[in-house]
Amino acid sequence: MRRSLALTSAALSLLCAACGGDDEAAAPTEELQDTRSNVTGTHPVVMMITNAQGNHVPDFDKATLELSSEARSRNELRVSLSPFDCDLTATMTGKSTFALNPGTCHLLIPPHDYQFGCAFDLDITRGTGGRDTADGSVGVTFTAGYRRDCADYHAPFTADVTVTLLGT
Repeated sequence: MRRSLALTSAALSLLCAACGGDDEAAAPTEELQDTRSNVTGTHPVVMMITNAQGNHVPDFDKATLELSSEARSRNELRVSLSPFDCDLTATMTGKSTFALNPGTCHLLIPPHDYQFGCAFDLDITRGTGGRDTADGSVGVTFTAGYRRDCADYHAPFTADVTVTLLGT
């Protein structure tokens, strides 16, 4: 009885192996297609900043969004937003869409012509971006902690904001 059970078990194992019972390990992994070229490049944008508190947050109407391919990956992007100095990356989520990863942007405006200097900081928590059509402009929307610290104010202004970058 024990011998026939062992033979039956061995026969079933061989049958399962012959029928492709372990397809997951045998199936080749599908290689990700690199679609970053659909969004990479230098894009002039209007930067609109809004907050829930209704406080005035200045827009940066002459900004430039630059997206470049990260060399060590098939889906990572390096993100620059001038005039800010940023430490940002993004991950492709579709053929022409991406998710903006958490990061920071800083802008220092030194004093000049009897104007006080200011520092602006964006602590980005999440965002999305992309291009609607092949010939459409690239846009990005993200949420961030905003901080403006100017020498002529007694205390810095801080707010949670939504930033929209619209391609021009």
